[in-house]
Amino acid sequence: MVPIVRGIASLAVVMMLGAPASASRVHLHRPPRGFQMRMGKFTVPPAHEREVCEYRTFPNEKPMDVQQFEFKMNAGTHHFALWAYFGGDRNAADFPKGIAEAPGCIGLGPRDSYQRALLGGAPNTHELTRFPPGIALRLDPHQPVFLNSHYINASLTTPLTPDIVFNVVPARKGTVLHHAENMTIGAYDIHIPPLSTASTTADWVVPFDLNVIQLSSHQHKRGTRVRINLTAGGQDMGQIFENDDWDHPYEYWTVTPLRLKQGDVFRFTCDWKNNDDHPVTFGVTTDDEMCFMTGYYYRDDESSPPPQAPSCFLQDRGLLCNATTVH
Repeated sequence: MVPIVRGIASLAVVMMLGAPASASRVHLHRPPRGFQMRMGKFTVPPAHEREVCEYRTFPNEKPMDVQQFEFKMNAGTHHFALWAYFGGDRNAADFPKGIAEAPGCIGLGPRDSYQRALLGGAPNTHELTRFPPGIALRLDPHQPVFLNSHYINASLTTPLTPDIVFNVVPARKGTVLHHAENMTIGAYDIHIPPLSTASTTADWVVPFDLNVIQLSSHQHKRGTRVRINLTAGGQDMGQIFENDDWDHPYEYWTVTPLRLKQGDVFRFTCDWKNNDDHPVTFGVTTDDEMCFMTGYYYRDDESSPPPQAPSCFLQDRGLLCNATTVH
């Protein structure tokens, strides 16, 4: 994300993340099935952070069911996200060329660019995402994607040019029973006073029957904890998820799918500690804060698009929604 890291105190925190002054080429074994892709080059100036996006198309000529993603990159990454565009525009002229500046790749591409979903991502330098047996992500032929990288350069003098590579591995033919979709649920009412702590709690009502297979969270550097509670069938099921490491968020893969009905409620709480002498609110840089509950699920009936969900973007696949703050 674009702005300069603000102040010596913020820079000290960034330096603790261990970003190198220079980046070597990353090596990742090519998969025996599927394909490998490498992001185009971009440079982060000294003592800066930068979030960029690159439009690409996958080489698959037919629809592909993906069982596994593997990501590898240099140190200094805040996140790497792989967004799939599921809209109807296939005109390359409507998409950006080369590296573009855009937090979360928002606003890039055609008018229906909101028709997208997170395929996978890496908060760390090496990440493996493998879906349970019988579950995979469905890709369109020559799937359009946005490669979204956010890097922090802790060096005071040397530019950083990261190297990012990832593998896409399909499921074996005839093994897929369900297709996973991504959910990204955000709470935006964030106000952290100077030299203080704060929390925000939000509710998200499940809009239709679904089966959750994974839960995780996303905060920035002041994040100290995320907790997720569940009310299902009118009963308080208690806390089902907790993460206390914003930089390496825990991924909870359910042993069996978490069966939820329309009207069930997720309640998630984000905690922060602000050591700076200025207030902090929601924003896209690491000097701002975020509060997201994320995960994967599958629907019982994949034969038609899901119904429009309240406080969510209209999408054929996946859920990108706002939660309601609990006061």
